[in-house]
Amino acid sequence: MAAEITFNTFVTVARQRWRLFVAVGAVAILVSGILSGPTFIKPRYKSTATVYPVNLNSYSVETRTDQLLQLLESNSIRDSLIKEFDLAKAYEIDTTGNGGYFALYNEFNDRVEITKTRYESVQIEVVDEHPRVARDMVQRMLEQVNLLARRLQREKSYEVLEIAERSLGHARYKMDSVETRLNVLRRDAGLLAYESQVKELTKGYVKMLSTNASQSQRDAVRGMIKELEEKGGEFRELMELSNLFRTNYDRLLTDYEQVVNDVTKELTYTNTVVYPEVSDKKVYPVRWLIVSTSTLSALFLCFVLVIWRDQNA
Repeated sequence: MAAEITFNTFVTVARQRWRLFVAVGAVAILVSGILSGPTFIKPRYKSTATVYPVNLNSYSVETRTDQLLQLLESNSIRDSLIKEFDLAKAYEIDTTGNGGYFALYNEFNDRVEITKTRYESVQIEVVDEHPRVARDMVQRMLEQVNLLARRLQREKSYEVLEIAERSLGHARYKMDSVETRLNVLRRDAGLLAYESQVKELTKGYVKMLSTNASQSQRDAVRGMIKELEEKGGEFRELMELSNLFRTNYDRLLTDYEQVVNDVTKELTYTNTVVYPEVSDKKVYPVRWLIVSTSTLSALFLCFVLVIWRDQNA
């Protein structure tokens, strides 16, 4: 029958077998130190950038920081980085097999972390075996997010531009139609300024009646007055429409120029407060943690096995 295990049993085993535990610990330290070295585990380096969103238009209740976060996590940026840096080869993942891209995207997500800070900024962290590659990937993400935000903004601006062009063309057509008819009246009826012409012709006709003007002169003035009576109403109405259409056209032209400016402007959408740098210190693996964990695990297992053997001896 096995003896009862007490705290004294542990102390006794430790005193009697301390050389064994020292040997096991030394071997564990040696083996874990070798296996956690660069020969077996490639060291990884981290590059970080912190940015604030600018010039972004919120689509819903989300903040500009949330919108920037969504843009950085888009598939287009991820795929462009994978292609540009040939990450499938760098991560040694065969994308031709089943689940290849799933594994590639998971590895990418493990190495690229995008988080929102408590100060409403966005932090980008990239880990890679090559510190310069990690820095370059962060820089390319910042460049790509600017291109993506600009493309999305221009897509909406082009839609507005088409509407503005149609509205401007329609307003121009109405204005030209009125001006064409006014030009006909100006040429054929001699209408230039209706009110002043009526006033001056009336004064002239009254003056002719009180003088010895010939009948032909009187008939000519009377004919001009009659022409004004027949065409004056249309001329006045067309002049009012012309002024209205011109005012509307000028307003639409201003809106059109603003939309053109939105389409052609080159904006950036991030303010970088922490620029990515080439790190000279690895962040993975943490050798002291691996060695200490492995050593403690080996000592614990050795201790359990010794207790078990002594109890069953």
